[in-house]
Order: sequence, then C-alpha cells, then structure tokens
Amino acid sequence: MGGSQLNAIEAAAAVRDRGHEVTITAPTGELVTVIEELGLPFVPTPVKSYYPSARTAGHLMELTRRLHVDVIHAYEWRPSIEAAFGTHLRNGTPVVMTVLSMEVMTSLPRHIPLFVGTHQLADSAVRRANAMVMEPPIDVRKNAVRDVAKARRRWGFTEDELVISVVCRLALEHEKLEGVLQAVAVAGDLAERLPVRMLIVGDGEGRADVERAAEVVNRRLGREVIIVTGSLSDPRDAYEAADVVFGMGSSALKGLAFSKPLVVQGKRGFWKLFDPQTSSLFLYQGWFGDGGGGAAELKAILEPLLHDAAKRLELGQLGRHLAEERYNLDRAAERLIDVYADTIANPAPLASWLPSLGSSVVEEAKFRLVMGMASARRAFSRALP
Repeated sequence: MGGSQLNAIEAAAAVRDRGHEVTITAPTGELVTVIEELGLPFVPTPVKSYYPSARTAGHLMELTRRLHVDVIHAYEWRPSIEAAFGTHLRNGTPVVMTVLSMEVMTSLPRHIPLFVGTHQLADSAVRRANAMVMEPPIDVRKNAVRDVAKARRRWGFTEDELVISVVCRLALEHEKLEGVLQAVAVAGDLAERLPVRMLIVGDGEGRADVERAAEVVNRRLGREVIIVTGSLSDPRDAYEAADVVFGMGSSALKGLAFSKPLVVQGKRGFWKLFDPQTSSLFLYQGWFGDGGGGAAELKAILEPLLHDAAKRLELGQLGRHLAEERYNLDRAAERLIDVYADTIANPAPLASWLPSLGSSVVEEAKFRLVMGMASARRAFSRALP
C-alpha cells in the first residue's frame, strides 16, 4: 500500500470518468477496498511476487485478449517488465510505464514510453528520449479540508493540542522507518513542554519498532503522546486533524492539499520545511531529499513552527495553492488520455524492440544476481555463531 499504487487507482478512476473503459489488475491487498469504492473493475493477479512473474505475464496476455485492451499502463518496475515481456512482446499491445520511485531501474525497456515523477529524474537519471514528467497527481476536491473538529475528535485531540501527522509505509525503503523513529523521538522531547501529539498512520516491517518507540515516549511522559494506527484505507482524517504534516512523495502532496504546513522527509537525516525558499528545490527534485541533520534539524524546524500559528496558516495556504495549480488530478487525467492515444497511434518501430528488450534481459539478470548475492551474504551472516 503505497503512494504509487494509490495514484494508479485514482488516475484510473479519473480516466474512466472521462468515458473510457478501465480495468485494474494487481495482487489482492488492502487497496482493493479503495478500488471497489471507486467502482472500478478489479481482476486479481494469480500470484504475489517480488520479481516479475511468468504467470502474471500470462495472466496479462489472457486479460488483454478477453477485454480487447487497447493499452496497458504499468506502474513501477515489476508490472512494467511483466507487461513488456508478455502481451507487448507476444501480441504487440501498447504499454505505458510509470515509475514514481526515486530511481528508475535500468532493466525497463527503453522503447516504451515512461512517466517519471520528477524533473531531476527526467534530466539525469533516466537518460532516455521518451521519458516524460508527470508529478504525482492529487484529487484536490477529495483531499481538502472539510471538518477539522470532526477529524480531531476521531482520535480525541483537544483544540489546544498541536498535532503532527505522518502517513507512510513503515518500511526500510528510502529509510522511511528511520525517519519516523527520529520524528517520534523529537515529538517526545517537544511534548515535555508543549501540548504535542503525534499521529502515525501506516504499516510495514517496521511497525513493531515504531510501536515500541511510541510506548517508550508515552510511558516516560505518562500520557498518550504518540498514536500508531496501522494502515487506513482512507487516511484523509489524519491529514485533516493535523497542525503539521511530515511526509515524502504523494503523502507530502496530500498534506499540501489539506492546507497543512509540510516538513519533507527524506533519507540519511533529511528534513526540510516547505516554504517559498525551498519550493523550487522540491519542484525539481521531488518531495524527498538525501542527507541532513537528522533529529536535531527536525527539532530546529518544528519547534518555532509549533509556536507560530500565523506561519502555519500562511504555509498551509501556500501549499494548497500549489496543489491546485500544479498537481491537479483532472489535468493529469487529460494528459494521460492524450499519451495513451499517441502511444496507440504511433508505436515504436519494431527495429527498436530487439535491442531494447535484449538490454532489459541483461540488466534484469544482473539485478537478480546482485540481489541473490546480497541475500546469500545475509543468510551466511545469520548462520555465523
């Protein structure tokens, strides 16, 4: 359950609402309820796997034939490989790929159009002529302030409490877990002299670590400062209840859409406040960062912000304006439809397929070899006395 998957579902619904037939196929999981609520047809894939699956590729071929699919939009690395080497290679079905991760796998076929989430990736990391930028779109009508008091009552927040919300996967990827643990420690320190509460929404392999850290803070202060909810299929109340939002990627953008001041989280201790001085940085590199002062820097950002209600209001209004003007889902849906039509009408020449797919096979094999060696080293280390 991540930002890329939520974006895929919301974009699919927006394209459907403009008169097109859309079907989602993916592994079953928590987001199936979101798909059902939006009234989208859903067909589960036969397996869940980390690496591309031949069975899923076959499933895509069968589904494409049965539904007379005109184009497949694959989100992230594994589905893109399954679509490219399945129905695209065998049946010539057009494919569009989207990667909203902070890096693009070199194994992705270069002849297939690719959306990336930042201008920095398009300029440097991707190095391919058919890369396009589509920043994570946000449904600004759905993600907007409605009833703050009601949202705060859900978790028992009082009017005078200062609420920090984090909505993310509690995963090792991009050091998300490490950042959340830093935030828990900072919130605990500030709660010694300010009416601070922290709401953490998400699940993953690091949830138990976050719950233990929250318990330590709550026990030390003798009150429930940190609340860990697990994942919520609809986390809008968590954004709406907040005075300040922490986040990266799509979660950060949803914080802006809810008119909340935003502190952007990255890896290796990156924390930075979104404001007029930092906006150009985030608009180029995306809502993420690498390297910073860790917990000390976060505390230096957060403490004056919690003391300044006027500043929070100003930054919230700035963020909402940016979300409406730049990240609007309606405009993104129109662009997607244009790209689908162009991809169908102007396929890549067959002469470009062989070198592209051949390079993908080589890069995928190298990736699996590296990952296999790393797994073997971890297993060997665990076996040592």
